[in-house]
Amino acid sequence: MSNDDQRSPSRDGGGTNPRMIAVIVAAVLFVWFIIANSQVVDVTWWVFNTQTSLIVVILLSALLGAGITFFLMRRHNRRDQR
Repeated sequence: MSNDDQRSPSRDGGGTNPRMIAVIVAAVLFVWFIIANSQVVDVTWWVFNTQTSLIVVILLSALLGAGITFFLMRRHNRRDQR
């Protein structure tokens, strides 16, 4: 038996990736949270008030948070490359 036969699975092709499992679990919990909160609520935006589904509020908040994180990480990575 050669050493090639005894290698552990690589991160590229085989085995389980703990980060991917965490992302999948978080996504499932997020979708479940959205579905569980589908009622219509009063929302005060900066200028006006409206009634909208809580799903819209949750999704807008998640997108805003993801966008802020994306831009902050880009800025942080550019600073590290200098």
